[in-house]
Amino acid sequence: MKIRIVLPLFLSIVMTVCSVTVAKAFPSELIGTSHADESRSGLLRLDETATALYEAAYRNNRQAGYKYVQQLAKLMDKQEVRQAGQAAGWMLMEDSISSIAFTLKNGKMTSDWLTASARIHLTTDALLRPEHALWLQYEKVMLEDLERVNRSWNRQTDDGAIAARAAMNSFNEHLLRIEAAASMQRPADRIEELRERMHYTNVLLEAGMKGQTKQDWTDNSIQDLEYSLNRLFDNGHSEEEEPVIAPPGEANPISWILLLGAIIMAVLTYIGWRKYKQQPYGVKPLS
Repeated sequence: MKIRIVLPLFLSIVMTVCSVTVAKAFPSELIGTSHADESRSGLLRLDETATALYEAAYRNNRQAGYKYVQQLAKLMDKQEVRQAGQAAGWMLMEDSISSIAFTLKNGKMTSDWLTASARIHLTTDALLRPEHALWLQYEKVMLEDLERVNRSWNRQTDDGAIAARAAMNSFNEHLLRIEAAASMQRPADRIEELRERMHYTNVLLEAGMKGQTKQDWTDNSIQDLEYSLNRLFDNGHSEEEEPVIAPPGEANPISWILLLGAIIMAVLTYIGWRKYKQQPYGVKPLS
């Protein structure tokens, strides 16, 4: 058989084998993309249920609230949903769900489960929209809390420490509301650091109410608390931190190039074979 047939045939076989080999990684990319889609779909259902729960709490519709709490508990058990966020955030969300279930069973005040519902809503929103999460808007509010604390503490009256301690109560309430959402997106040590400094500041303010603390101690503690708060809302990630959800896989162009090359070589082989069948010995020039 002529070289014009053998060479294209050989090349088409080689390119076909190479295209299959290179494309072996492609199904795993498709699986990764499928998992990401399933995770987002699960998070969307979770967020919709959390929104419905918050609306039920706002209207004090206990029957609907209990139904949505049960739905949330089931959705949270799904593996594709748990791929997002961090363990500490999921634990706090479970605590909020248990708190609402207990409140509804025991007929407590509306505000008890309205606050917990707001925490859950902020948490699911953080999972679904990490770059534009609603809890991030609390940074300005909590900085204003600390400014009131500092201003109250430094005013020249006997009730300065009492007013500062009251402002710290507002800071603590806001932290409780966003803690689960923040724990889904931020390292656990940032939350722990903020809580420790908040506790120490409260201790100093309570001592100040009794005249048993120094001015600079409390001033420095408030400054440290503000630093920890800014660090919590900082969305920078260290090099060691891994993204929660892997980016969707991209198509592999090399496999397509090799496959198209194999097809072209096969076509050339077929054309050469047809010509060979028509003129098996070729055309020899006259001597």
